Parts: sequence; C-alpha cells; structure tokens
Amino acid sequence: MDIVLHLLSQSRARIMLGVVTGILGGLGNAVLIGWINTELHVSTLNVEYAPVWYGGFGLLVLITHMISVLIVMRVSLTVTRDLRMELSRRIIDAPLRLLQQLGTARLMANLTEDIGFLVEAFQEIPHLFIHVSWVVGCLAYLCWLSWDLFIVVVVLILTGVIGYRLIAAKAMIPLRHARELDDTLYAHFRGLIYGIKEIKLNQRRKDAFLNELLFPTAEACRQSNMTAMTLFIVATTVGTATLYFLIGIVLFGTGRWEGVTEQIVTGYTLTILYMMAPLTAVIAALPVLGRASVALGKIDRLKTELSEQIDTTSGSQDKHLPTDPGVLELVEVTHRYRCERESHDFGLGPLNLVFYPGELVFIVGGNGSGKSTLGLLLVGLYPPESGQIRLNHKVISAEDQDFYRQHFSTVFSDFYLFENLLGLAAEQQDDKIRAYLGQLRLDHKVSVSKGVFSTLELSQGQRKRLALLVAYLEDRPFYVFDEWASDQDPVFKALFYTTLLNDLKARGKTVVVITHDDRYFHLADRCIRLENGKVTDALPILSLHTGIVLAPGNDTSVPEANVVESKLHTPHPF
Repeated sequence: MDIVLHLLSQSRARIMLGVVTGILGGLGNAVLIGWINTELHVSTLNVEYAPVWYGGFGLLVLITHMISVLIVMRVSLTVTRDLRMELSRRIIDAPLRLLQQLGTARLMANLTEDIGFLVEAFQEIPHLFIHVSWVVGCLAYLCWLSWDLFIVVVVLILTGVIGYRLIAAKAMIPLRHARELDDTLYAHFRGLIYGIKEIKLNQRRKDAFLNELLFPTAEACRQSNMTAMTLFIVATTVGTATLYFLIGIVLFGTGRWEGVTEQIVTGYTLTILYMMAPLTAVIAALPVLGRASVALGKIDRLKTELSEQIDTTSGSQDKHLPTDPGVLELVEVTHRYRCERESHDFGLGPLNLVFYPGELVFIVGGNGSGKSTLGLLLVGLYPPESGQIRLNHKVISAEDQDFYRQHFSTVFSDFYLFENLLGLAAEQQDDKIRAYLGQLRLDHKVSVSKGVFSTLELSQGQRKRLALLVAYLEDRPFYVFDEWASDQDPVFKALFYTTLLNDLKARGKTVVVITHDDRYFHLADRCIRLENGKVTDALPILSLHTGIVLAPGNDTSVPEANVVESKLHTPHPF
C-alpha cells in the first residue's frame, strides 16, 4: 500500500485516471463472464448482432486495459527517474564526512538494488488495479446470481486473505533481515573488485575471503530470502487452496440448496474459475510489493539521514566561476572525527595558516598526521569544527561554502577520473588539450574527441596525469595535490616538481602539495609540517613579493602562521 501511496503523492491525477481505466477494464472482464454464462443457457440478444456486441465490448475492455497500463507505467517510470535524481542530488549536497560514514556499499545498494525493486513493483501496480477490479466485478456478479451463496464465498475468501496476511507478515521479518545483509554483501563485492590482485596473490587470503567473509554473508542472505519466499509460497498455496475449496463447495455442496439452480451452479463455477487467474496474479505480486516496501523504507531512511545534514546552500551562489587569486587564511581552525575501529577522536588543529597567490606550499609529515584532512579542509569539503576560513579577509560562512569550493582544482590520492571532460567546454579547447597531453607525455596513448577521452585503460600514474590535465583545464586560483607524484616514474616526478608546479606558480596560482618527496622540499616557498594533527613549527613568513620577513603582528589582517622557514635550499629531514 505504501508503494501506491508513494505513486499517488507524485502524480495523483494521472494515477487516478489509470486506476479508473483499470477498474473499468476489470469490471468489463467481469461483465464478459456474466454475458458468456447467460448466453450458455438462454440467448438474450439477437443472434445477428450478438457477435458485434461481444466483439465491441471485448475491444473496449482491451483498450481500457492498455490505457491503464500505459498511464501508470509512464508515471512509475517518471517517479523512478525522479527518485534516482533526488537521491543523487541529496548525495551530492550531503557533507563528505557523512557519505564516508554511510559507506559506498550502502549508497550503491540504495541506488541500484532498492531502486530496482521499486521499478519491479511499479510495473505490477497497473495490473494489480485491473486484477482487483476484475475480482470485485466477478464478486458483484456472484452476488447477483445468489445472495446466500455469495455470503459463503465471501466468508471463505476473507478466511483465505486473513490466512495469507498472517503468513505474509511473518515473511517480512526475514525479508528485512536479508535486505540488511545486502549492504554487507555489497561491501564484500567492492572488496572483491578493488582487491582482486591482492586476493589472487595469496591463496590463504583468497580462501579466507571466500569462506570466512563472502560465503557466510551470501549464505545468511540466501537463508533469509529462502525463509521469506517459503512463507510467501505457503501463503500463496493457502490462497489458491481456498479457491479450489470454493469450487468444491459450489459443485458438491449446493445441489440441495433451495433456489440454487443448475444455471447458478454453472455460473458460480465459471466465475470462480475465471477469478483464479487475476487472484493468482494478485497473490504472486504481493511478494514483489513486499520487497519494494522494504526497499522504499531503506530509501526513505537514507533520504532522512542525508537531509539531516544537507548543504542547503549548494548552488545558491553566483554561477560565475572565480578567477582572481586571493589570500587564504585559516584562523584557529579545528576539525575532529572518529577514527575507524578506534574509541577516540582524531583532532586537527587549532591551525593558523596563510596561503598567498603565486606561492608554492608543501604540506609534509608522517602518515596519519592529518595532511589529507587539512587538504579537505582547505578546499571546503570538510567544514571546520571551530575557527574561521577567510578568503581575501572575508569570513567564509556556511552560505558561502559552495561558491568557496569553486576556487579549487584538486587531485586527491583517491581521485576519480571521469571519462568525459564535464563542464569544461572541451570542444573549444582542442589546441590546449593537445598541448597538455604532449606536456604530460600522453599524446601517444590518449586523445580527446568531443570532450571524451579515447581510453582510460592506463596505469595509475598515467591516469593521474589525465587528472592533472583536467585540473589545468579548470584553471582555478588554488591548486591542491595530495601525493600526486607517488605513482610517477623518477623522470616525470622531477618534471612535476621542477616544471609543472612552477608553471602554475608563475601564473599566479596558489599551489598546495601534500607530499613525502623530501628531495624536492627545497623547491617550495614554504613547508608546513604536521604531526598528530598539529603544526609543529611556528616561524615567520617570508614575503614572496618584497623579500621582507613579516614578524607576527606586523600585518593585522593576517593571523600568525605556523610555518617552516621558506625557500629551503636542502632536502628537509622530515
């Protein structure tokens, strides 16, 4: 029922039209069986015109049936599309930290499996209306034939329905459990795909993955689904048995009833047999609706979770992309989050940092020191728990977050490379793209046509070069690279640090590089070292434009920055 209500909430007028035409089609089927039963005993119509009336009425039934299916199907497909788009928009607008907590497996299960169950249920709904109205029409005809016998039929049908509902209600419990297990199963499948090399290289790991993770979860999911389907089959059998019991009562138990003629017995038998097809179809559709109901509950729960922390400002700012560089300041910025499988929180900050146009800054430190978290804070993907982020001395408020993020081009260590150059008007930049591909030494492997890469079947290092190309094309004031060079060969790694970064710097870009490559630390204007979420050094800032050392407090618009002395000329021992 909640599936039908969901459809009604999306397009009440069209659904009601589909319901009405479906009911007409169903009642028309019932009229046909009454007509056929009557004609078997006595002809009430002129023999010459009876076939015409029969054919015309049958055609009307088929047309109403087709209209009902098409209307409801059109609405259901539109609702499915809108639901997919709504979920996608909510995911895009949700905070990154929340999405990381929800997990890829759960999000993928909601977007694929749950939506699939809804599509299957939506396809059943128009037929459900037709079949139910068909049954109702047949019951009305039975009532017209014999009121007494109709009461017996209704009592038996209600008994079958109650029995079905009791059994089906029990089936929903393992069905919901199976759906919860699907999230875990999707997580294992993700591990299978992304960890296939590691699995293949270690027999014990492979056996443990298959036998200790994948199989137990798949088996538990199978058992829960099997239990649910078994209960649904039992419930269906109960319903079908009720129909056969009805036929037996009509054939063998009503012969001595007063007022029950042979014509009535024949009419009841034919009508009940005629009802079996739509009733069986209704019963068969109920497990599908049950699965869809569980799926809709999961989707509604996800929508609620996403809505609780949704970024309502997304897209609310000026659509013109920023091009002017600016001074970026972090003032007493902190951020905390719970570490996986840990009982404590990781805290970053408080941080007081300044980034200038035309400056190359390295973020260095050990693994787990907070470098990547700082990068996510800088670009606005993580909100600061406290403190302020300022751009050109203007505090970035919650309402400014979406526009603020448009200032950054990034390549993170876990980057995703789209096949299409989305939103970059690539068709107008063919010459620039070819030049970049040559500079990145990819022109012999990759080309771009109509904004689409010819291939992504490349090494990780080469894919990172394509991601760098995308960042170049975005042409934003700030660039953040998270361990970009870790997958590059020595020659290209040197080219990245000595040429490509300097090119961005010469164009007035603020370039922040998270790196462990200590042999290139001397190329940075500044190195910021993190340890356990804290900046460990607090030295003065060397002005890039005047060569004057600014002591803390000399410039009141800029907070004291935690830095390591700029222009390191020897590899730093970090």
